[in-house]
Amino acid sequence: MKKQFANPQNLLFSIAMGVIALVINLYPIPFFANVQFIVGNTLTVIVAILCGPWYALITSLFASTGLLIIWDSYHVFVIFSLEALFLGFCRRRDIYALYGSIIYWLLIGMPLFYIMANIFFELPADHLPFVTLKQAINSLIYTSIASLLVLMLPKLWFFETKIKDKQRRTLSKQMVYFITLMITLSLLFSALYFNFVSLNKQQTLIKKNQQETVFHLSYAGEQYINMHTNVIKNAAHFFTLVNNTPAEQQPLLSNLHNNYPGFISMLITDDKANIIAASPITRFNDTNSSKHLSVKDRDYFIEAFYNQKTFISSVFVGRGFGNDAIVAISAPYFQKDAPLQPAGIIEGSLDLKYFSAIDYDFNQHGSQSLILTDEANNIIYASNKLNLKVMSPFKYSIHNGSYLTDLQLLNLKNTTSNIPEYIYAAKELNNGWKIYVIEPFSPLLKLAEKQMLTSFIILLTALLISFFISNRISQLLTVPLELVANHFGKLNQNDLNTQVLDESSPREVYSLYQRLLTSKQELISHQLALEETVALRTLELENANQKLQELVDKDPLTDLFNRRYAEQKFQEIRDFCLRSEQAITIAILDLDFFKSINDSYGHLAGDECLRQVSALLLQHFKRDTDILARYGGEEFILILPMTNALNIEHHLNEFRTILASTKIDSPDSKQQFNLTASIGAITANANYHAQLDKWIKIADDNLYQAKAQGRNRVIVSIINPDSES
Repeated sequence: MKKQFANPQNLLFSIAMGVIALVINLYPIPFFANVQFIVGNTLTVIVAILCGPWYALITSLFASTGLLIIWDSYHVFVIFSLEALFLGFCRRRDIYALYGSIIYWLLIGMPLFYIMANIFFELPADHLPFVTLKQAINSLIYTSIASLLVLMLPKLWFFETKIKDKQRRTLSKQMVYFITLMITLSLLFSALYFNFVSLNKQQTLIKKNQQETVFHLSYAGEQYINMHTNVIKNAAHFFTLVNNTPAEQQPLLSNLHNNYPGFISMLITDDKANIIAASPITRFNDTNSSKHLSVKDRDYFIEAFYNQKTFISSVFVGRGFGNDAIVAISAPYFQKDAPLQPAGIIEGSLDLKYFSAIDYDFNQHGSQSLILTDEANNIIYASNKLNLKVMSPFKYSIHNGSYLTDLQLLNLKNTTSNIPEYIYAAKELNNGWKIYVIEPFSPLLKLAEKQMLTSFIILLTALLISFFISNRISQLLTVPLELVANHFGKLNQNDLNTQVLDESSPREVYSLYQRLLTSKQELISHQLALEETVALRTLELENANQKLQELVDKDPLTDLFNRRYAEQKFQEIRDFCLRSEQAITIAILDLDFFKSINDSYGHLAGDECLRQVSALLLQHFKRDTDILARYGGEEFILILPMTNALNIEHHLNEFRTILASTKIDSPDSKQQFNLTASIGAITANANYHAQLDKWIKIADDNLYQAKAQGRNRVIVSIINPDSES
């Protein structure tokens, strides 16, 4: 007989698992920065454990396709396909999946990923170890989850066509592996949670420090500008009052400049815009004759003199008294005998290098840098380590990439890069200037890498320790049990007095051994009776459990589900319809004039009505997914998943018509009577609302409207997605 190339069941299973893995991998779990954890590969490991390498390869190709869609990198096919094959071949050699995963990533996966990432990825070299290590930790997570699922889910454990062990595994090995799995998952999740919390705290601290720094810097900058603006205002007022000659104004101006060295230079003009006094006087003397020094074309003269107001200019490069980047602050002074006639202006060129002193005072962390821009987004000041040119446009890009962080990120050197360079905080001053406080993003990545590496080392160390400890613990239990099993396997009448356990054996095992010796004959004689009793008790227990469940979930009169059960099942039905994007109908059915039936024919007739209505409901709404429940008194609730909005009203009206034409027999008087019902319902997509009460409210309002319109009618509200609130 020709050997079958592939098992159809395994092939279908691997494809189905691959499709599910593809969908799951489209939604990786974000951790920090661009680090994401994928769990769809869990299904690849399950297929490798159950079906072997080639079926696992099929599942891996599907799962990797999902990663290709979101990461746009073909390396996933190489890395994870090799992993699937490796774990599949390990399974054929009876090597547990977790051990195989550790071997693969230490010897093949991490070196190969590092080489490929170094060649094909646009990642900083110091970031590669972190990303590489993350891949290995991610693999340990989904491999451990897959192994536990195979152990704990009966459908997977008893998978019909799964690979059989070449040799039956010992209890000791199984115990060691199970304990190792539990420790691995516990340590991994604990470490990841600790790292996540730690990184969040670090981000919060950085954000707080930057916000405090930028606040103090902006406050100091505004105070600096405001103080010197007031100096110019007061000086103009002073020169108006004293009305000195130019010769007298020069020493006063020099003295004023000495008291406020924040000005690079200061000058006084006459009403013709000629400079009549300047400080420092050396600059004034080095220039041409004062008769030729005119500032009539300068904005600070025009604005202050003609508009008669204090003027603060934009940042510009000075000329005449230097070529520094300055801000001119000017104000008019007036003739003493003609207070409305300006006699000239006083101007001070504010030194913007003051911000370097502020930068030095506030930059205590060593990593923060300062950038100051004017209202035109030109750089006024930048920390030296940034190498930014003063008075050049401030070019940067706000980072909106895939890096998960609560911090604001920007790029200065490579504005098109997907990798953020700096963390920043910014604040706009009252005059339109902006202050940016930035610091490199890479140290935070280094911290995450260090924590991840530390966690990985601790994990491996803990695994080794736990492996030896669990192995020893299992031996303490399994070795005496094996001795007992071997002894009783060949036990005869002559072996009853033979002792196979010494005093070092556990008390429980030794007690078991003694009881086995003394009760072997009784065990044999009562075996059949015990089996019969167990079978009988099991049947009774199953029947009792079934009856108990029915009492808990069902209404005893109508044999429909009760209100509690319907409310519990709603969330499960809604989740199912959410995944398949189906609509749900919630209907409230109330029997018309039910009280008059009880009054006219007796309560037994009322009970019979409820039973027959329930029977009709079960006949008419007979899908396995439909939930029919007695909601209370003569009210019933219907939860109908996967309904067609175009047909549901017709379907409900069919039931209403059938009910109205049904004859009800009164148990006491043998009289017959008819019964009608009013129905209020809502049909909406499953994502309409997560709370059942919101659905019931609309259905109940419709029921009230149906009764108000004369009863024996159906009113349905169909809620479209566009109308959702």
